[in-house]
Amino acid sequence: MLDFSEYDILEDIQEDAWGMPARELVPKRLMYATLKSGGIVIGCYKNGEIIGYCWGWIGNSDIYGVFVYSHHNAVRKEFQNQGIGLQLKLKQKEWAQKQGYSLINWTFDPLQSKNCYLNLHKLGVICNTYKRNYWGEMKDVLNKGIDTDRFYCNWYINSEEVNKRIKGRIQDYSSIIGNSEKKAIETLGEDNNLVVKDIELELTSDVITIEIPSNFNELIQSNKQVLIQWRNKTRTVFENYFNKGYKAVDFFVDKEFDFVKCYHILRKE
Repeated sequence: MLDFSEYDILEDIQEDAWGMPARELVPKRLMYATLKSGGIVIGCYKNGEIIGYCWGWIGNSDIYGVFVYSHHNAVRKEFQNQGIGLQLKLKQKEWAQKQGYSLINWTFDPLQSKNCYLNLHKLGVICNTYKRNYWGEMKDVLNKGIDTDRFYCNWYINSEEVNKRIKGRIQDYSSIIGNSEKKAIETLGEDNNLVVKDIELELTSDVITIEIPSNFNELIQSNKQVLIQWRNKTRTVFENYFNKGYKAVDFFVDKEFDFVKCYHILRKE
């Protein structure tokens, strides 16, 4: 556990990881208060310096009962894409299980491919809840100027499926990618950007795919209008199929081309 004297660094990490302006920062005393009232703050250290952290608290709802709500999983830019976010989540899972909890919930952007890959593919979360503009207008570099739509996901940490994912036992969806009977979004290349050509809202296959761009962070800086189109089109598609009983259960990254293609995998259960 972190000492309170180290909590200033958590504010610094928010700025570094997400480009968070001062008015949007979660203050150190709030994180410390949740820790002292039964929540969890986990730090990741390198050479004695905190380079990332995971923060959450205890929630209770009619739908889920008592659960852990995980609000931040942040890593300094310099150390991103090295598996640190995964290790922080696994430590949070270990803590939750020792405390007797079986469910951890959080939100993430369904257009952020790296987060989708971590959460859906590596950790084995599931989602059938789509929240429009959940956080309202945000001013950080990763959200400014676009609606903050989010998946509200569920991580059933004692389930066999989660156990399999963490051990690397995964299903290969490559055989269904490109199948028109399973493709909810048709895309095309336009001015060096991947754009939505058409959407299909009447698929009936047990498993369907929903493509998203692989480069959200680049688009929000270089072509926000394309990203807004993606937000609006995927919002329609996700809400449609969630309402029909589908769940997001995995995320597939196809590297067979000169560029990366990314797909949500939805299954009807």
